[in-house]
Amino acid sequence: MNACTRKHCFPAVGIFQNKKTSGLLLFFVISILMNGCTKDSVQTTFMKPAGCDSAAFSYRKDIKPVITSNCSGRTCHSGGNANYDYRTYEVIADRIRSGYFEERLLLPSQDPLHMPSNAAMGICDLFTLRAWIHQGFKNN
Repeated sequence: MNACTRKHCFPAVGIFQNKKTSGLLLFFVISILMNGCTKDSVQTTFMKPAGCDSAAFSYRKDIKPVITSNCSGRTCHSGGNANYDYRTYEVIADRIRSGYFEERLLLPSQDPLHMPSNAAMGICDLFTLRAWIHQGFKNN
C-alpha cells in the first residue's frame, strides 16, 4: 500500500481543493491570457497636402513617373549598380513588403539612409507614394 496521499505527494493539488483560491487563480490565468493574446493594429493616417490628388493611384500612371523622377536616376535605383533596380514593379513591391521602402522615405533628410539621397522629394510625390502603398500597392 502506498502511504502517499494526493495532498502530501502533490502539494499544488491542495491549492485547487479550496474553491475560493482556485476561482481567483482561474480568473488571473484567464485575464493574463486574454490580455496577452490581443493583436494591436496600427492604422497609419496622413493628411493630403493642399493641391495633391487623392484618388486611387495607378502604378503605371502615377507611381512609375514618381519613381523615375525621384529614385531610378543614373546613379540610384536604375540597375547596373549595387542598389535595388526600381525600374520594375516586382522589386519595389518586395521592398515595400519588407517595410524598408516607406521607412527610408520618412527618415529625416539629414539621416544618411534617407531616400532619395541628396534630394528632397516633393510633398505631393511623397503623398502619392504613401497613399499607393497604403492602398495595397497594386500593379495596375
